[in-house]
Amino acid sequence: MRKETVLASAQFDPRLPGYFMLQAVCVLLMGVLTIPLIPLWLLFGRAVHKKQYESFSCDLTERSLNLRRGFLFKVQKNIPLDKITDLAVNEGPVLRYLGLCSLKIETAGGGQGSTMGQALLPGVVDAVAFRDRVLNQRDLVVVGAGVSGAADGTGDDGVLVEIRDTLLRIEKALDDR
Repeated sequence: MRKETVLASAQFDPRLPGYFMLQAVCVLLMGVLTIPLIPLWLLFGRAVHKKQYESFSCDLTERSLNLRRGFLFKVQKNIPLDKITDLAVNEGPVLRYLGLCSLKIETAGGGQGSTMGQALLPGVVDAVAFRDRVLNQRDLVVVGAGVSGAADGTGDDGVLVEIRDTLLRIEKALDDR
């Protein structure tokens, strides 16, 4: 396993457990049979959501974005920077009320209306600055890959030059006829 240098880490707002608690209570309210569980959840849910909050991490490395979450069901995602297509900052009414926002990461391969190729980071402190940092690093990775390819004639510029030369040869052959 390769050890990469961490360039930046997302910080998560300490109000995030309150958001998780509100989400859980809303889910319990939706089910008529689960409404009696709300007082029980208000007693024990705080500890669960605190652990959930503590398990969140997101590190930006030179080549990828590494996300970890979950204390009971652990999930780790490593998203290559060159596959990131969009980072959106979302503020729904509940998030806005709590003074929070979330960062939605979309990658190549996620279809329209699909959750494949997506990751959600709720409660990132200064989400706009973190998003900009990730996008700047992504641009460095993508441009760096293009430059190394162009040096050996296989980058975008090399392909365009080859296409131009081929078209010129075809044009000359047609003129000679």
